[in-house]
Amino acid sequence: MAKGITPKPPKLKKCPICSTEYTPRSSLQKVCHNYKCAIAFNKQVDERNAAREQRKQEKLQRDDLRQRRERLKGKPEWNREAQAAVNRYIFWRDYGDPCISCGRPLNYGVRGGAVDASHYRSRGAAPWLRFNVFNNNASCVHCNRDLSGNPIPYRINLIEKFGLGTVERIEHDNKVRKFDIEYLKRVKTIFTRRASHYEKLRKRQQEQAA
Repeated sequence: MAKGITPKPPKLKKCPICSTEYTPRSSLQKVCHNYKCAIAFNKQVDERNAAREQRKQEKLQRDDLRQRRERLKGKPEWNREAQAAVNRYIFWRDYGDPCISCGRPLNYGVRGGAVDASHYRSRGAAPWLRFNVFNNNASCVHCNRDLSGNPIPYRINLIEKFGLGTVERIEHDNKVRKFDIEYLKRVKTIFTRRASHYEKLRKRQQEQAA
């Protein structure tokens, strides 16, 4: 050590157990010099580690249960879940837009109640287009359910929204496709992620407009 240089004294620390200020003997010392504080501190650490391990085991059990339930799901269940993910995506993609058919404002505040994801070509007539995002658009319940989509104004507004070429491709798409479970899983995953993206985007836009 160079002459005339005095080493800095260690900084005082406060004991997390008794709140006494103390000078640590090393950087690893966590409590004051009272052995009772050391015992209490170690007990707290053990309890936290035990709680962390318990949460980890509970998560593993939940994950295992979820995986076992998913293995038991049939194609109809995966079909419903994939469609629900697409519908949620349509809700947030079209958030703020009027009904695709009648053009009236939609009440987006009532999630799952006042806004439907309406198919231009119905799932019964063209089930291979059920997940097509151009074939799915936000609609009021009356047009979608009571008027079977209200197809004539739907077509007019769909052309305005996406263009005539896109609408004609939907109308002329008669190639039957069947979706296996792995495809349905991918649809659910992809559109769940896309819906979350649009939900965050729309809420951010609302905050900026407020």
